[in-house]
Amino acid sequence: MILGSAPYQYERVEGWAKIPEYFVLDDVTGVATDSRDRVFVFCRGNHPVLIFDREGNFVSCWGEGHFPGPHAIFIGPDDSVYLTDYQAHTVEKFIPGGELLMTLGTRNFGQPRLHRMPFCMPTCLALGPSGEMFVADGYAGCVVHKFSPEGKLLKTWGECGHSPGQFQCPHGIAVDRHGTVYVCEWENDRIQLFTSDGEFITMWTDFMNPHNMYIDQQNDIIYTVESDVREFSKPGQKSRVTIRDLKGKVLSAWEGRESEGKGVLEVCHDICVDSYGDIYIGEVVDAWRIMKFAKVS
Repeated sequence: MILGSAPYQYERVEGWAKIPEYFVLDDVTGVATDSRDRVFVFCRGNHPVLIFDREGNFVSCWGEGHFPGPHAIFIGPDDSVYLTDYQAHTVEKFIPGGELLMTLGTRNFGQPRLHRMPFCMPTCLALGPSGEMFVADGYAGCVVHKFSPEGKLLKTWGECGHSPGQFQCPHGIAVDRHGTVYVCEWENDRIQLFTSDGEFITMWTDFMNPHNMYIDQQNDIIYTVESDVREFSKPGQKSRVTIRDLKGKVLSAWEGRESEGKGVLEVCHDICVDSYGDIYIGEVVDAWRIMKFAKVS
């Protein structure tokens, strides 16, 4: 089955991830690729950080017992691994092998946090072109925080609501090479665009439950996943992948839940793309899958 429209067409690679025996994935909340095209998976199973090569062979794992609420992963240009934990209220920076380098926020599992204070159930991090860190904060915070590369809080913007500059569950975040910040709002069915200082630019509203996005910085292409989350679904909604340019024009798309448990897309949570143009998607809510879609040349 060929998915999407030329020149962005894909074929699903069945059984791509060779998961070791006794490993439990549970929700696959984050996927990211490093400079060697290894695929890092952040999940809520018994081994939270899993690493695979391009062929899906298991390489290694780490993080056991450390993450109460895995939610998102981002890999920087130096292969540093940033992991967002919404229950610990932290974003942590690691070397690829798992050594901790930096912590944003105060690790505080199980305790309520103040609104607008970093963090209150954060959901995702992205790096700007100069190394600034942008964090969507998130499930309870309804704000975006900007940090210096050294971890100093520089700016916070947003509030709960539906108007431009307001957020309702800012779930995913990305920054293009020009410094524009894109915020996926799951409950507002839109993506808002801001300057790196938080000034509203525009919004794209042709989404339903956008969960996360990946930006190909070399080609200025945006890959987005929308998710058919049952309790939030609208009539006729299906999970969907869209591929767009920086102006929001759709270049390719596919959607669908073919059948329960076997659909091309079910409950998508994150998306990333390797240097070959192949797409990887992590799914949650009983799907518990890592999927690869190979680009058709």
